[in-house]
Formats: sequence, C-alpha cells, structure tokens
Amino acid sequence: MRFQFISTLVSIAALAGPLLASAVPNSGLATRSNPVTTKTVKYVTSSDGLKIYADSNDNYGKPAIIFTHGFALTSAVFDLVFENPAFAASYHLVRYDLRGQGRSGVPTSAAGHASKLYADDFAAVATAFGVTKPYTAAWSYGGTVLSDITTYLPSDYLSGSIYLAAVPFLGDSLASVVHPLTLYIIPAITTPTENATDWEAGHTNFTTSIFSTPDEVPIETKWLWRGMQSSAPPISYELAISRTVDANASFALGAKGYPLQVIVGTDDLIVNGPALVDALQPHFTKLSVHYVQGGGHSTFYQNSQEVVDAITKFVTENKWTGGSN
Repeated sequence: MRFQFISTLVSIAALAGPLLASAVPNSGLATRSNPVTTKTVKYVTSSDGLKIYADSNDNYGKPAIIFTHGFALTSAVFDLVFENPAFAASYHLVRYDLRGQGRSGVPTSAAGHASKLYADDFAAVATAFGVTKPYTAAWSYGGTVLSDITTYLPSDYLSGSIYLAAVPFLGDSLASVVHPLTLYIIPAITTPTENATDWEAGHTNFTTSIFSTPDEVPIETKWLWRGMQSSAPPISYELAISRTVDANASFALGAKGYPLQVIVGTDDLIVNGPALVDALQPHFTKLSVHYVQGGGHSTFYQNSQEVVDAITKFVTENKWTGGSN
C-alpha cells in the first residue's frame, strides 16, 4: 500500500518524541556571500511532460556537477556553494528542483513519482545544459536519484557521485541510516490531517534540526528554508517519500569501482553518518569518507569551504569510465 511507510513512521514517532527536547545541535556557521550573479534558468520538459526547474552557472567546458537537494526543500539551498568564486570558476555547476517539490511541476499520483521519471528528469536537465559525464552531488533525500539514474541510464553515464549526508534508499531501509528524530519529523510534515499546531511544530523542528547551530543561522535563511517546505502541497511530499527506490543497480556499479564520496557531519541530527557509511561500504569498493567535525546535516552551508574543498579533491582524483577502475 502506498502510504504504509508513512504509517510505520507514525508508529515510531511515539518512541522518538522525547528526543526533540534533548536534540540541541552545536557547530560553526558559514556566512553568506553575494547572491549568485551568473545564472541561466530553464524549465526543462521531462519525459512525461512535467516541467522541471533548473539553473546553471554557464561555465561550459568545465567538469559538470549536478546537485540534487534534500526532502521538502529546493535547489536554492546550494546558493552558498554556487557563490564560491573559486569553485564556480572551476566547474559547470547545475542544480534543479526535484519533481513534486519547489518550482518544479507537481505530480498528483504515485505513478508520477516512478523511479524512471526521476532518472528522466536528471537526463533532461543534463541535456538542456549540454552536460555529458556529470558528477552528482546529492544532499539527503537527493541521494535516491543516484539509484534511479543507475537503474535506468547507461552504466557509464556519470563520472562519480558525492553524497552530502545522502541516502540511497527509502522505505523500511531508511530507518537503518537515519536518527529516530527523522522518523518523528517526516510524518509531521507530510500528513495532511495534522492539526495546525502539530503541522507548524513539525516544520519548525525539521528546519532547526537541519543546522548544527540554529541560533547562529540568520533568521532570513531559516525563513527561506522553512518557506521552501510549503512550496508544494502535503500530498506531494507524501508521494515523494513513499516512492519506490531500488538501490541495487547503484550497489552493483559500486562493486565495479564506481567512485562515491560521502561527506557527513559528526553532529548530524537527521542522518546517522557512521550507519550510512556501514551501509554503503560493502557495496562500493571505491568509497571515500569525509567527516566534518561538529558539522550538522547541512555541512555544505555551515561548513561550506571545507565541503567545497573535499568535493574538489574527489572530482580531481576520480572519474568513472564505465569499466572496473
């Protein structure tokens, strides 16, 4: 049944509730630079006719990195990364809003969230910006798109992937790589029947848990990220989190030497970094791990330079050619 996973999370919520009171993050905070100045926006048509919002820094000819964002947010979370002058000068940076979220179209049924469509979205965005052999940089929920891509696109389509505290699967397996707090929050922000008080509390808890030091995050940023969560109706997020994702193809590619980098904060309240690494290690023979000390779930924002440096090193040293390397 489509919403069985949501029901499972609701049952776990009662056990995880007390964690909200004790979950007090602590880490450093990066500052915001100037807004992105070079950006081309396109509404790309996917295979089912859905419009997908995407933008690029237009740095054609450089190695391309396509970013996929986390659950109930948008690609705007990557502004600080795209504004990094040295990073933006070195790479063709592309990002897009996942279907059913942000500025992209909103499917109204589970069929509109089929795994193949997520792969088609990625390919359509890459084609629209003239990208071949891109790297992927996925945050949180955005990691599931690698599973979609490796299932439906050619095995040599990508050059490598970066997981920014990203997950390869959903469903019951998700509980093995996230903290109990996450299983409490998801139903609170996806269940349309929640009352207004619980609804807003869920979104507030979600926003707060993303940052390692939420009190130090500019209120404008917290308002922006909170607002993103209301860019689509609750049913859209419910369909997105309930969709079927099969990670086996990505695991099979990993066994052949497909390069994967995992970047995770030691104080992440959403994803359990060590558990995620343990889940991926048996499947990826070319796995590199970078722990951001004191980092939370949004290391690319709060520890932006460290993350940019780690990605740069990985991309410089790794390129998948489709064989066993």
